[in-house]
Order: sequence, then structure tokens, then C-alpha cells
Amino acid sequence: MKKLVQVLLICVGIFQWGYAQGYKTHKVQKGETVESIAQSYKISEASIYRLNPDAKGKRLSSSAVLVIPTEEIVPTSEEGSSVTFKQYRVKSKETLYSLAKTNDISIEEIKKYNTYLNEEELGENDLIKIPIFRKKKKVINFNESLSESSFSNVIHIVLPKETKYGISRKYGLSVEQLDELNPGVLQLRAGQLLKIVNKNKKAVESQPDSNMDARFQMYKVQPKETFYSLTRRFQVSKDSLVAWNPQLEKEGLQAGMSIKIPKKAKELTPSNNAEKIDFEQMITNHNRKKIAVMLPLSLQKFGESTDKEEQLKSDKVLRIALDFYSGVQEAIDKAEELGVYVDAKIYDTQRSKSKVSEIISKNDFSDTQVVIGPLLTSNIEEASRLLNKKNVPVLSPLTSGDLKGYGNLIQTRPSDLMMEQVLITYLDSLKQGKNILILADKKHQFIKDKLTYTIPETRVITQRRADYLQQSDLTNLLDKNRENWVVIEADDVALVTNSSSYLNALSKRYDIRVFTSNKNDTFENEVPNQYLTNLKFTYTSISKEYQKEPLSEFVETYKENYGVIPNKYAVRGYDTTLDVILRLAAADDFYESLSIEGTSEYIENKFSYHKKMIGGFYNDAVYLMQYQENLELKVLND
Repeated sequence: MKKLVQVLLICVGIFQWGYAQGYKTHKVQKGETVESIAQSYKISEASIYRLNPDAKGKRLSSSAVLVIPTEEIVPTSEEGSSVTFKQYRVKSKETLYSLAKTNDISIEEIKKYNTYLNEEELGENDLIKIPIFRKKKKVINFNESLSESSFSNVIHIVLPKETKYGISRKYGLSVEQLDELNPGVLQLRAGQLLKIVNKNKKAVESQPDSNMDARFQMYKVQPKETFYSLTRRFQVSKDSLVAWNPQLEKEGLQAGMSIKIPKKAKELTPSNNAEKIDFEQMITNHNRKKIAVMLPLSLQKFGESTDKEEQLKSDKVLRIALDFYSGVQEAIDKAEELGVYVDAKIYDTQRSKSKVSEIISKNDFSDTQVVIGPLLTSNIEEASRLLNKKNVPVLSPLTSGDLKGYGNLIQTRPSDLMMEQVLITYLDSLKQGKNILILADKKHQFIKDKLTYTIPETRVITQRRADYLQQSDLTNLLDKNRENWVVIEADDVALVTNSSSYLNALSKRYDIRVFTSNKNDTFENEVPNQYLTNLKFTYTSISKEYQKEPLSEFVETYKENYGVIPNKYAVRGYDTTLDVILRLAAADDFYESLSIEGTSEYIENKFSYHKKMIGGFYNDAVYLMQYQENLELKVLND
């Protein structure tokens, strides 16, 4: 507790120091205007607009936050000084030289503001302007000072036009780590306060050497090793490698150099089978397992319906929940075949946060080892909050977004940011000799910026017509002498279909391969499979498609029981639940099983869990899939 209080005091001290030196934030009150705010802080309106350009020409809304400079921002001359003037009547025998010397300025500066003196002589009784240069007091950039500080825990004030990627790089963090520290911040706005664990060089160097020695070991880079192979081998991100080894940013990765890696990083090589975990071979705990499953079934509405078939057809959430539940049941049956018996309680959350609270308050969860679900974001967060007190793990089966959970929340689906990172790491590792291009719509500017920062030679495809992509927009950047790797990151149907059609046609003249971290329904339903095959379409995915021929034991059993081939939600329910049960059978409790290093894999999904910087666990096991001939799919990162 004492240590926590010291950390909080340091944060508050730094925060207050920053306010005194550089910027403040101001929460707009009802009826306030930029003019009234400027007057209260004794600064100009222009100074406020320079830091808050979005406020210009708009009526301020209550609760909006403005960034306020603690000192006036004054436009400066080239010499870095503000300029005022005094009127002066020239006396007898005074010259430009004597006036310049008296006023500590140059003759040229007098002429600059009295242009007639470039053609006429200075005369007695002339009324001239004498410039007075007042050196502007330097405003210390609070955030810049923090990024150069040796403190480990700081607060960052978001300034206009700052991005998550830019802020994370400033402090030696990855974007994923920044999001973990600030789980509620989805979109950045000027004036927001971000928690930062500062990992820059000074902060790291200020830690005791003994701690550094305990955490890291030196590794000699081998010939032909790449960032991608190292991140796979040691299960760390490229951002982390660069943060621990700043020389990599300037020099790149070179054979023979020595770099720091965490001692806890488990080395994984292609011949090291420890990367894959087979929990079926690790069953030692045969105690009866007790799990709970929370699903948004809303069965009370289903019972009231007179046309149940129509309700099923129109209620997508119900269909997903039922499919997922069918997979859960199949997993329980499979576990019992392996000698692991399960008591499972199924709760209907009725898609209501209050119902989740009622379920937890009215039922005894003291013996429950794991809760799978709920499926909806707000309900999962509520379950995590209430069950955290009982130390019951809560698994989020389907959600990919940021969750405001506690230490008991386990996110089983890799995040969208993780998918993007896997793709960028792959491209970066094999970029040599490739012409890398990216086409992104407005919703995907972040990955475009991240890719161009990581691989500066990446070129951005722009549309000369704002509303329509033309084939020439592509041919202007394609290279006949190199392999063209085109990344498409877009939800816009026209952009995806047009670009895919053009690239397929151009693939007869150019060597083209298409990538995405965002294989949405447009790729699935609107782009012909033959195009995807021709373009060697490569994408990141949380799952791989199981082989339908020959059918696996699970698929055959499922088809016998339900009369249909299982869809992705049924498979997800099976894989997630079987992994939970087998982990419980291989360890004393679920938390202990999460510390077992490696990746477990089932029909379509795989799981490799890691602890977040602030509470909970995440799964970073992402597939990189590529279309092959005959429409087959190949996993590139097995």
C-alpha cells in the first residue's frame, strides 16, 4: 500500500508540475465562450484556437474540454521575438547608425519598418517607427518534458492532431499497451488525460541495474533472422524489441548484434514442439469441473411467439447464442469421453445488464471455476465486475473490442489491433524487394499510418476522384520489375470490389498479391473466390476453416446430432469450451493453466494467453491465411 501511495503521489506531482509549466485543461461550463474563457485566463482567443482548432467557428458544448496554454502564445518573427513599436521624432544630427546603436537594433531593422528610408535620407523631424523586440518567454512542452523524464508513471495531456500511435512511440510503448492502460479511451480528443507507463530510455536506465539484469538476457542475432522470426521465436512484439533495444530503430536488425530479450520469454523454434500444447495429454486433475455459461437467449420472448420459425429467422442474436450453445454441449460430451466430467449451469441473461446482476446475486458462484459469457459487451463487463470479488474467471467468447474488465476477465478472441500487428510484422519481415502499397478508407487511417511508419517505403494509393477509384490510380504505382504487395483496409463496398476487380485484371501483367487484416463480408460475399485465388489473397483471422473432407470426428458427430454442418459460432463454442475444460483438467485452477506457455489448438481456433498490463488476460493467437489454387486455404504461421 505504501508503494502504491508513493506512485500516486509521483503521478500527481508530475501532473501538477506539467500544469504549471505548459498546458492546462478547461471543462467548458454552460454559457461560456472562447472569448470569456480567454479573458478568465488572461490570454488571447488566438492562443486557444491554436491548440483547439476544432473549436473555431463552433458553439462550445457544455462538458467539452479545451487545452489552455499557461502562457500567451505570441506569433514570432524569424528571430523568435514578438514585435511592438514606438513612434520617434528624429532630432538634429541623429543618424541611422546612432538610432540603431541607441535602441540596440540594426540599421536594416529600422529600414524594414520604415521602407521610405531605402530610397530617401533620414531627415530632422522625420516621424519613424522604432521596432521593439521582446524575447518571448519559452513555453515548456509538458508532454515533451515527460517523454524525456526518468519517471516511470506519468500523465499525458492529448494535444490536437495527436494519435495513439504517435503517443505510444513517444513513451516506448506499443499501441496495445497504451490501450490496456486506458481501456475506456476509444477515440482521442484534445484535453484527454492518458495514463502512461514510461518505457523510454531514460526511464528504463533510471531503474536499478539489478532489476534490469533480472529481467533481461543478451541474445546474438543470427544471419538471416528478421523481426518477424524473432517475434515468433520469443513471443514478443516488434514494438517491445525496439523499446528494449533503441539502437534497432536507427540501425535496423543486423546479424551479429547483441540485443536484450526478457528472460521469461520462451524461445520457440520451428523444431521446438513446446509451441503447441496438447492438453489431452496433460490431464491430471479428474475432479468434477463446475462451469457456468451465460447467453443472451431471451427465451421468455421465444416462448410467447406464435411463429417460432419466423422469430428464429429474424433474431440474429438468438441464432448466434443457440449455435454457440450447441458447440458448448458438444465440448462437454467430448470432455466426458476423455474422462473429465462437467457440471454446467446455463443462464439466460435476456440481453440485460440488470439480469446479469440478478443472476449473480441470486445464485451461488462460490464453487464455479469458470464463467463462459455473457456475449454482449456491457453484460460481460458487469459479470467481470461482480464476479471479480469472488475471484471467478469470466471469459469473453466473441468480443474483439476494448473491454472495461477486471483482473478476472479473459478475452478469448484476439483484438483487431492484434490482427493488424500480425499482418504488419509479417510484411515487415519479408519486405525486401517488394513494392508495398496500401489502399485504405477513412475508417482505417490508423493502420495506414502504422504501416507507413513501420515500413517507410510503403506507398499510399490515393483516388484522384474522391468518389471513385480508377484503374490508373493503381497502375501509376505498380512495378513490373518487383512483386507488388497491395494492402486493402476498407469497409467501403465499392472500394473493395473495384480495387479487387482491377487488381485481378492487372495480375496478368503484374505480379500482385493482396493482403488485409480486415476480411469483412464484402471480401466474403462480393469478391469472386477466383479473384482471391489469382491474387494469392492473404488475411489475418481469429480462426481457420476446418477441412470439410474428410470430416473430423467433431463435425461428423455434430451433423448426426443436429442434421447440419456446424457454423463458425458452433465451432467457436466447441473450441472455447473444450479448451476451458481441458485447462481445468491440466492444472489446479484456471488461472494456473493460463501460465502454461504455448498455444492450444482445436477445430478452428487456437489460444495463447498473456496477462495484460492492467488486469485480465488476452489471447494473441492469430492465424495468417492465404488462398491457394483450387480455393484451398493455407495457414502461413503454423
